[in-house]
Amino acid sequence: MDKDQLFHDRYRLEKLLGRGNFSEVWLARDEKTDISVALKIYAPATGLDDTGLNMFAREFSLVVNANHKNLLKPLYYDSCQNKPYLVLPFCDRGSIFRRVGKFSEEEAWRLLRDVASGLAYLHAMKPTVIHQDIKPDNVMVGPNDDFMITDFGVSTHLRSALRKSASSAFSSAGTLAYMAPERFSKDNTPIMANDIYSLGATVYEMLTGVPPFGEDGGLMQKRGAETPELQGDYSVQLKKVLTKCLAEEPWKRPTAEQVEHYAIDALEGRTIRFVDEKTPWQRFRWLIIGAAVVIVAAAAVGLKLKHDADVAAALAEQARIEQARVEGLHTQIDALVAAADSLCTVGDRHEEYYERAYIEAMTQYTKAQELVTELPDDDGLRADPSLDAKAQQLGQKLYESYNNFMQKVQVFEDNPEVAEEFSNRASSISSRIDITRYVGEPEATLQPIADNEDILIIE
Repeated sequence: MDKDQLFHDRYRLEKLLGRGNFSEVWLARDEKTDISVALKIYAPATGLDDTGLNMFAREFSLVVNANHKNLLKPLYYDSCQNKPYLVLPFCDRGSIFRRVGKFSEEEAWRLLRDVASGLAYLHAMKPTVIHQDIKPDNVMVGPNDDFMITDFGVSTHLRSALRKSASSAFSSAGTLAYMAPERFSKDNTPIMANDIYSLGATVYEMLTGVPPFGEDGGLMQKRGAETPELQGDYSVQLKKVLTKCLAEEPWKRPTAEQVEHYAIDALEGRTIRFVDEKTPWQRFRWLIIGAAVVIVAAAAVGLKLKHDADVAAALAEQARIEQARVEGLHTQIDALVAAADSLCTVGDRHEEYYERAYIEAMTQYTKAQELVTELPDDDGLRADPSLDAKAQQLGQKLYESYNNFMQKVQVFEDNPEVAEEFSNRASSISSRIDITRYVGEPEATLQPIADNEDILIIE
């Protein structure tokens, strides 16, 4: 593509705004309407074959109705000389890249709120849309100082077609700085948590002027680097949110919806209540109860006759030891159940290999159930059915996942490699639970995303 070229007999190319792995973005003048637009041209050097063009049109239809105030929605789609292109509104204020290192804390919270809101919308679409390239270049400044995500809607399959057509001139590793550590693993299937990491890295750079791990991004964490703390005169809440977004483990990162709510609370002057953190009472309740027991025991000893002091002291010590044992059991049980609950939440997202989170959660529930049997007979937790109910509900989810994978084995019987993968996933479940126990049980209300359902990502 060249400056002053008339593209598709309509768009006069005026200025090259950017170049990605598989596309060019031009400021163009629509000679039919005499307005400025942003023209994104894919595979500009070689174009696509008919299969690639049909795939592009089909997948564009999946996001054409994505209406959200924080998404820069394309105005039009077409192709010229086998080169598909999108016509987008031209944002004369450009992207936030122009202000790297110059953001205030208030602007950082607004950026978190707006981009997280747009991501939450994309992540909730059917099929799920994962942006996969959140960075300053892809966040535009709207006319009302709001922030809008651009460059979304290219799926895994279309990326493969574009990669085959791309020349070496368009190969780029420019987004490594914003890529999560799991993207550098053998199983680098895109997940929603990837976008949260990229958002955290983007906000960090807008405040400090540099990405948190330089140009190598999450690869540095894979090599053992610790997450850097945001330096400067910023609130504890902002530092904590960015640290959570940049967590090495994907399941420790908040969802896009949670990030949006955190930012709204901060902008409205409220203290953020993080969903993954316990209150002081939840953390120390057994220590408080234990202290109360000790005080009561001490008061009882004080009322006894002097000649019974030695006996009372011995009994109090025995009670203290037993109470400490019970408190320790309760603490362990609470920790196991909390870990299992968190893993269930991860599994409920039905991201790639979600059953692993379920299986590990079942292990934690089982350990907790074993510890419950060591509690005294009069301990209220022994009569509490909630733990068994959670384990039973999780077992039902695993059983439904097992059935789902076995059905996939039959569906893909003509593709042995895929069928074997689903068979192995089913076996990992049947080796953990007694499948026959759940036959005939009512199905859970959760509707998982099918494992062969397309997940859209962006280059």
